[in-house]
Amino acid sequence: MSALTNLTLALPAPVKTEDLIFLNTIPRLTTLSLAIHGTNHAVYPEAGKHLTSTHLEQRKSKVSSLTVEGDPFFIFWSTSFFCSPLLHTLIGKVPKNVQGNLVQGLLLIPHILHMVMHHNPKAQRLSIEWDGTLPGHENWSFGDARTSLPADLYSSVTRLRNIETLSIHNVPFPEVIKHLSALPSLRTLRLVPLSSIVFGQQTRPTAADLARIRAKFPSLRHLTILLQNIPNVPPNPPEMTHPGHGLTSLFIVPASDLEDELSVSELIPLATYLDHLFPTLSDVTSYFETRVQTEADSDTLTSWKNLNQLLKSYQNIRHQAVQLGKSLSTTHGGASNS
Repeated sequence: MSALTNLTLALPAPVKTEDLIFLNTIPRLTTLSLAIHGTNHAVYPEAGKHLTSTHLEQRKSKVSSLTVEGDPFFIFWSTSFFCSPLLHTLIGKVPKNVQGNLVQGLLLIPHILHMVMHHNPKAQRLSIEWDGTLPGHENWSFGDARTSLPADLYSSVTRLRNIETLSIHNVPFPEVIKHLSALPSLRTLRLVPLSSIVFGQQTRPTAADLARIRAKFPSLRHLTILLQNIPNVPPNPPEMTHPGHGLTSLFIVPASDLEDELSVSELIPLATYLDHLFPTLSDVTSYFETRVQTEADSDTLTSWKNLNQLLKSYQNIRHQAVQLGKSLSTTHGGASNS
């Protein structure tokens, strides 16, 4: 055990903090994957005390990469135990079959990520997702002080200077685009929170926020984002920069279902806007190809396939213009030499 560096472990429910202590005795353990089987208990932290240690062995772990699969409460307490300045990667996966009062534990997701950001602002990868769907109207306890947003959540987000992957998918999370500072190392950004849950009076990002993303995240290569008011774009497309931003994949998830597939006249302004922002886009559809379950999903996929054709035509025209310019330059250069 003393030489063990990587461990995958499945634990029977319910899991208590005491059940995790033995993992601190493995001196070289740096990569840990935990899963829970069975029905866990819905145990909330005290209001405003999600950063407070509850055990002497808490946060003494040397684990730098933690993957936790289970209900939100299991993910919360596991992260709370192993969270330390050494933890640079957290991957949380909430399975589809989480039901009952455990589902409302999803409101702890902001607290889970806040813990890691607070204890290690040099975190490199933060990812948390849920595979399930809400069965209908949910009586979410937004008035519960135990699940109210951490007071310094946004300031913690702005300190993520080393983050390379930030992925929030199908879980409750506030709008953070406007709060993110310049992140020079960020390569993958996935911001697709549950569209049916909005914190306070917040509004979702729009296409106009893509210009902010271009300016703040120069290394970004993969972006999946929930946007409202699609296909509306700002009236004047931004100026193209040279050599242009290097984003290669962009998946725009409409905040509300499209009523019909978008027409060419609706897609042209959107394609022009995106081409000016991200001239090297190569994929705007693959995210949606495995998610066609409703007619609205089909309309979205068809719309983005048509968008892809427009983007490719713009790129081809630009490429041909560059080649023509090079050809003319060579011709004129040869003529002057003669």
